[in-house]
Amino acid sequence: MSGADFPISLKEYMSLKLRHSIVAAIALLCAASASSAANQVVYRGVTLIDGTPAAPRTNMAIVVEGERIKAIVPAAKLKAGADATVHDMAGLYVMPGMIDSHVHYATNPNRVFAEAELKRNVYGGVTGVRDMAGDARELASLSRAALLNQIPGPDIYYAALVAGPSFFKDPRTVAAAQGMQPGAVPWLYAVDDQTDIALAVAQARGTGATGLKIYANLPGHLVARLIAEGKRQNFPVWSHLQVYPASPYDSLGATAVSHVCMIARFVREEGKERYGHSGEPSYAGLTAADPGIARYIGALAQSGSLLDATLSVYAPKGTPRCQIELAGDIARAAHKAGVKLIAGTDTDGQGEDPYPIVDQELERLVKYAGLTPNEAIMTATANAAIAVGKQGEIGTLEAGKFANMVFLKKDPLQDIGNVRSVTLTVKRGKHFARDEYKFTPLPKE
Repeated sequence: MSGADFPISLKEYMSLKLRHSIVAAIALLCAASASSAANQVVYRGVTLIDGTPAAPRTNMAIVVEGERIKAIVPAAKLKAGADATVHDMAGLYVMPGMIDSHVHYATNPNRVFAEAELKRNVYGGVTGVRDMAGDARELASLSRAALLNQIPGPDIYYAALVAGPSFFKDPRTVAAAQGMQPGAVPWLYAVDDQTDIALAVAQARGTGATGLKIYANLPGHLVARLIAEGKRQNFPVWSHLQVYPASPYDSLGATAVSHVCMIARFVREEGKERYGHSGEPSYAGLTAADPGIARYIGALAQSGSLLDATLSVYAPKGTPRCQIELAGDIARAAHKAGVKLIAGTDTDGQGEDPYPIVDQELERLVKYAGLTPNEAIMTATANAAIAVGKQGEIGTLEAGKFANMVFLKKDPLQDIGNVRSVTLTVKRGKHFARDEYKFTPLPKE
């Protein structure tokens, strides 16, 4: 190569190339900054219910850039960018997007049903769901599609399940592992004393799951080891309140425990060896004041575990199973003891209702468990975010968190049923206007 071909030295050339790269990087940063400013969206004049115990604040402005909240200020002090899109929300109420902490979208995968319910949820103010185990292959696909807004739906935080080997004869596990062996796949994994617990939890994480669900037919020492390992790997652990033959006390320390009436069943049939719905005992005369229930509630409060009460699964008086009145009484006592409740429904089949099922769970928490409307809202927002380990990102309305929020025509603090007065859901900054939702009854599961 001649001097004519390369008129400057290699050192000079590299210096010029470095300067060009720096200039290009600065240009990209400036372009990103300009784009961010151009994408600023302001919601002005709204009454703010932020997902904390704080009193509502009137005439507030929420400034959003991209997916996140940039600032929340009194509307009178708003200084929006010149290119900001400003929405006048005067007369409306805003609260964090809700999270249904107990759903099942892929036990026996049905994509049409799952997408229909996800759509109903997001247009009804739900920006997150905690799926409590199913086919992780389908859940990962649904989660990705909702996250990228390829389908309308809340963000999905799903579980990988562990249980004793004997549980995997359950037909639900066969359906959720179609094409593979239940108990031998990382999202439905059989655990015994020979299992490498650290590897089992790591495999669960590898499915893309948000948490580990401990389900059934495990002794207490294995339940305790799984909870400890989940904490070591910073991976939420979600457990049935009672796993069998483990006692409810073995699940203490899990991130969350599910199904409030399991403590009632434990009190009435201590020593039951295997999970199952059949042969329930009589609950006649039982209340939360029973010494066995009261003792457990005290231990639960000390443990810091959240309680996924699932009041939606309990029927009124006249049924042989644990009834809503007893379930509500136990949830009320737990709440008074300082246990944080989360709003999970575990009920997917109400296809004729145009609004999310979690709305009914909040109403039950108020009616039967004695929560105030704001406390009920927190079960589906701030507390639910803790359950999925995302409290730094979602659950309350504050600067830096995702712009997950729902705008209401009516005040939910006056009547919790007003969570159904949705006008707009915002999930990670994307709009889902209620008047754009054309509800049709959900297909059969």
